[in-house]
Amino acid sequence: MPATLQIKSPLLTTLNALGSVQKGGTAYYRELTRSNDIYVAVGAWCALLDSKLMTRGLESGLLGLCGHGAVRSRAFQYFETVYERTLARQAAETPTTPRADLEQAGMLAQLSRNNAASIEAEAALFLATGDGTHLGLASEKADVDGGWRPALEWALRWIVIAPLSPVPLKRLFVVLESANQPDLLEEVAAIFQARNLHLQTMQLFLAEAAHMRGDERLCLTRLKPLDDAKVASTPALRPYLGAVRALRAQAEEKLGNYRQAYEAYVALNAAERSAEVDPSFIYKGTDIRSRLAIPPLPPDNQPLVVQMLGFPRSGTTLLENVLNAHPSIETFEEVSALNVAISRLERLLLGDDPNPPLEQAYLSARAGYFEEIASLRRKPGATVLIDKMPIRTSDTAFISKLFPEWRYIFSIRHPFDVVLSCFKQRFVPNPAMENFHTIEDTVRLYDYSMSEWFKQHTMDDPSVHYVRYDDLVTNFEPVTRGTLDFLGVPWNDAVQNFSKAAENRAAKTPSYQKVRQGLGIGVQTQWRNYGFVFQSDAAKPLRKWVEFFGYPLE
Repeated sequence: MPATLQIKSPLLTTLNALGSVQKGGTAYYRELTRSNDIYVAVGAWCALLDSKLMTRGLESGLLGLCGHGAVRSRAFQYFETVYERTLARQAAETPTTPRADLEQAGMLAQLSRNNAASIEAEAALFLATGDGTHLGLASEKADVDGGWRPALEWALRWIVIAPLSPVPLKRLFVVLESANQPDLLEEVAAIFQARNLHLQTMQLFLAEAAHMRGDERLCLTRLKPLDDAKVASTPALRPYLGAVRALRAQAEEKLGNYRQAYEAYVALNAAERSAEVDPSFIYKGTDIRSRLAIPPLPPDNQPLVVQMLGFPRSGTTLLENVLNAHPSIETFEEVSALNVAISRLERLLLGDDPNPPLEQAYLSARAGYFEEIASLRRKPGATVLIDKMPIRTSDTAFISKLFPEWRYIFSIRHPFDVVLSCFKQRFVPNPAMENFHTIEDTVRLYDYSMSEWFKQHTMDDPSVHYVRYDDLVTNFEPVTRGTLDFLGVPWNDAVQNFSKAAENRAAKTPSYQKVRQGLGIGVQTQWRNYGFVFQSDAAKPLRKWVEFFGYPLE
């Protein structure tokens, strides 16, 4: 008999179910059918029936859950197969909510930006179909709604329903890695190792935990069996190839092996280029929009909305979380509100009408932006709304004409650190982020964005409040007070607890691991360690910006 699992963290108690996984599929899933968690119970019945592990004597329990479409359809097929026509009829006549109605509920929840209802819709679709993908989607939406802890609950349900599948395990890794939870990564590894499951993948869990604890030599030791060729050729490991390469690079960096780390980052970026995304689109789009002849427009009468710009990895995520902790401020992190305006404008200008009323077209596009922001609001008492999208800096010529009254918070960080950090991160592919796969392309986009910004604004512009990342970290209260004064809201002690509040927010950017550690982590700077990069011809366009912002070149 396998030893009883010893689970320490109450957050992982769902994995107690794995205690009987070595008894075989029939025994394992029969135990799960008695779970008090309806999702686990339904998933277990589906697994029993799909795997043809159903045995006589379980009919009453099966019929009892036929109110869920996932069970009803499978039960009907099973009873038909064993010639139990009466039971098949009982299953068929059990009423369920039509799948189309559940899909509609999900659509409406998405339209209303109701995250809680979106989670419910995905959960209901799982009960209707038995497709574990809906549990993964529920986990993703739960992260957006309430942070990593509720996301973890859905990921764990998926795992115990499909303990041999690598797919739910990848979702669990993403949740714990983005939440910076080394204890849980190690405990999950111990649990799976105790049941002889996913042993190679558990080495990655342990390597990530070691890296989080700062034990880079142990991290590299754990990664040693996971060379690129092995990972790429192993289906269960292949989804982790980027994570393995990133960990290897980060560990070499922490050990002071900067040239090895740089080569590892080069390899990582080369492998993660997307063949489906054209990085030139960001230049083409901003150029077209900058040349639009937008007529003078009347005031937008939306003084609550403030923009947070700069450049990715300039400290915007830190500042945004600080401000969002204030009860009078609501922030929106990298939402598509401006894309709504651009899309509406394109439809109007490129539509069937060859001569649309230009002012009306631009006013309609602008209204679309504010309608989208209004739909995202969740703090009705907020007197300031902050829309954070640092890459939008490159679109300054366009937005200055469409929204001439906008006010801005602009984050500044040493340009060398900004470019290096962008190059080192793993971003979701899009036309902007695809420019971060080489130092040359990252430098080019930074230079372009800053040039576009300072064609329209100055360092003394009263509509802009500049915040230096290093000042924010080392002089938190006075810098934050200055920002709040610019926004017209009083100091509130809640801003000092921003790192705690960030735990309940979705990790939309790679910065969240550090933000959740608070100010104790200090100023993050690495550019001097990579001096060989910034002494190259590729980095020359940055030097003028280093001098412009008053940072050292050496």
